[in-house]
Amino acid sequence: MNKIFMLITLLFFCFATAGKALAQGDGPRAYLPVPVGTNILTPFWLGLSANRGLDDFLVVKDAEFDTNVFSLMYTRTISVAGNLGGIFAVLPAGKVDGGIPGTGFEGKSSGMADVFVGMNVALFGAPAYGPKEFATYKPETALSVLAGFFAPTGKYDSDKVINLGANRWAFRLGLPFLHIFGWGPGKITTLELTPSVWFFTDNDDPCNADKLEQKPVLKLEGHFTRDFSPMFWGSLDALYTLGGETRVDGVDQDNSQSSLALGATLGVNLSRTLGLQATYGKIVDHNESGMDGSMWRIKFSYMF
Repeated sequence: MNKIFMLITLLFFCFATAGKALAQGDGPRAYLPVPVGTNILTPFWLGLSANRGLDDFLVVKDAEFDTNVFSLMYTRTISVAGNLGGIFAVLPAGKVDGGIPGTGFEGKSSGMADVFVGMNVALFGAPAYGPKEFATYKPETALSVLAGFFAPTGKYDSDKVINLGANRWAFRLGLPFLHIFGWGPGKITTLELTPSVWFFTDNDDPCNADKLEQKPVLKLEGHFTRDFSPMFWGSLDALYTLGGETRVDGVDQDNSQSSLALGATLGVNLSRTLGLQATYGKIVDHNESGMDGSMWRIKFSYMF
């Protein structure tokens, strides 16, 4: 019985990362199958030092931003037509400070950022099992569909060049794919790929302009994860970003992005109800308009 409880607990902490609201990637083990009916609270900190603020869709060439965000995520696992699903919401707040040194494009902002709400449902490979049924289940390959959106609820002032809020809606569609090579406490090994596309409404009140438009952004996220023991696991992470050219007052900005970030994650199961994850990522290749910089993310998970 303790072995069964340990397996379920480990997987709960992985599922708590599903649908990461900030566009920095979902993180490893975000879509591992877990039992239904679970609630998870996930407070986390995100630190960025890069050529963009919290919104990684809008890159500013030659800019330097320091961003610190503290967020609270709520996740609940559900059954959708017999398949495993999850609903989640993230409430973020923080501070961004920076700009282009020596120019008028400098400033800071603090307060609430845009709320994210989403849902994912397994298409195959992840049936909606309760704890007892799940204890004897050995998953191998699963494919899910993911949908979510940012709502323009964050702090925004068009008179400021730096804002935490984006003053627009952003919508995401994705297809998380997962293959599990090993299963059980201390034995889990996974390969994960999540292609997704982001769409944006217009910002009709940008700073120093009348209208900001942006083309869709494509992202491909990948992870190879492995248990070191029932308590510790690690992951090698990658995130590729492409597209997102902007248009200001009808004029194309010729700033389509291309960037590749690599990183690593260490996960620790502190107890049956508490988990910890630490991630570091860095841009290793980018075009002239692409993202550049590094990221730290520390995340706790509480299951109830």
